[in-house]
Amino acid sequence: MAPVDPTIATTVAAADSAKKAWDALHTAYANKSQTRIFSLRDRLARLTKDSQPVTEYLQNIRSMADKLSTAGAPVTNSELIVKILSGLGPEFREISAAIRARDSTITYEELYEKLLDHELFLRHEESKKSPSQITAVAATFNKFGNSNNRNNPRPNNNNGNNKQWQYNNRSNS
Repeated sequence: MAPVDPTIATTVAAADSAKKAWDALHTAYANKSQTRIFSLRDRLARLTKDSQPVTEYLQNIRSMADKLSTAGAPVTNSELIVKILSGLGPEFREISAAIRARDSTITYEELYEKLLDHELFLRHEESKKSPSQITAVAATFNKFGNSNNRNNPRPNNNNGNNKQWQYNNRSNS
């Protein structure tokens, strides 16, 4: 049991032969039952990109497709592409439409690259839209003559009337 990974140790610990251990592992991790296949297909159908990066979204889909394949219900490339495109958000609408309009089916690897490029393009466009920082200068009158403003360009000169102008830098961001 020493070389056995702790995550599967409980599955094989009770087996009294290597065959029974492999059978237990097969039942636990490669079960071909319809219940498992339905569950995996349902989970795959519900996956959406949401706010996660494209790489994470595609890895989740690929992982689920691999589990289905192991369970004896492989997902075809066309099914995989349709699933990926249907789970993307509205910011991927244009690229999704272009890929769907192709005469030939795109491979998973090609789609992966195109979606990464599109995500980078979206980030670049978003960075161009971000507003620049605007700074306003406000003058306040302090009739008591005390200043706690380090950026005061004028000394605390009361000139006998206890009045002082202070300049405060304020940021509108």
